Amino acid sequence: MPGLSSSLVLQALLLVLTAHVSTQTRFLNATDDICRLFKDGTKLRKPGSCSEWFECNNSEASESQSCTGTGQYFSLAKNDCYKSIDDSYCSAPSCKGVATGYIGDTRNCANWYYCDSNAVLGSGTCQNGMHFDQVNKRCVYPENTVCAATYELCDIVPSGVLFRDEANCHKYHSCVKNVLKNYTCETGTYFNVATGKCGAKKDIVCDDHPLPEDACGTKKLAMRNKFVSDQATCRGYYYCRDLGSGVPDPDPIHMQCDENTFFNQDRQGCMPRESQKCIYDRCDGRQDGYEVAEDEGCHKYIQCVDGRESTPMSCGEEYFNAATQSCAKTKITYGACSA
Repeated sequence: MPGLSSSLVLQALLLVLTAHVSTQTRFLNATDDICRLFKDGTKLRKPGSCSEWFECNNSEASESQSCTGTGQYFSLAKNDCYKSIDDSYCSAPSCKGVATGYIGDTRNCANWYYCDSNAVLGSGTCQNGMHFDQVNKRCVYPENTVCAATYELCDIVPSGVLFRDEANCHKYHSCVKNVLKNYTCETGTYFNVATGKCGAKKDIVCDDHPLPEDACGTKKLAMRNKFVSDQATCRGYYYCRDLGSGVPDPDPIHMQCDENTFFNQDRQGCMPRESQKCIYDRCDGRQDGYEVAEDEGCHKYIQCVDGRESTPMSCGEEYFNAATQSCAKTKITYGACSA
């Protein structure tokens, strides 16, 4: 089986890399569900509101609920409805330096305030789903203006709640007195949103694998013009460019073997799945079907369910046949399950 072709090397060299910067600032009208970062049962303040909250379940936000009666505000400190506002997020915007007239709310695109002599004299909310237009100073339909309202995650997350980083599976955060605290899982582990703890990589679904430390070597021994494992998946690898002696590539290009092969760093190529051992999820790239397990003797196999490993099964005294996806009496040996 040949290694990676020269065309793939050329393709890697021609790719333009874009730096992914992790940020906790989000636009109010973002369409992705923030609950993908939080454990089930977590209550969050509804962005743009001080009296509403929602709960995260199955990585989705529930319908928002309103605080009423004597406890009309959602408190981050108490993680519940409370009688008064207890953080700066719900404070009215400053009119300092603003000429007499209307201004929009940076927290909620539907809100407006009337300023006069550096003081807020009035406030209101556009009705029927309309937004306040900062240019024309009036309520308009959302498609006729730009909603630039933003919020920080610590504006909506109760104190002490752990949640995953937006762009890195091995990082997580908490908010303490509205200040973001950053944490990193131990090497070889990712933050598990379901448990709120760090766990084995293969047990955690991740679309944002971090670049391993010293992926392309060090100044003493740089990997130049080489392919290296992404240290997170069975198919993924990086191409480390040749930047000169003692200069490890700081931004290697991430690539992937096709669905029928796994990456082999020693061979510098993609090899048949069943011929390779891999400490990560063997169902990488396979939504369903079966994979040979790495138990010696090749009697066991793994069912792939939605692209993830499930409980291993056994052929008993028979052998698993990767080609037919079934058990067979004829002895079969694969590299994945050999001694």
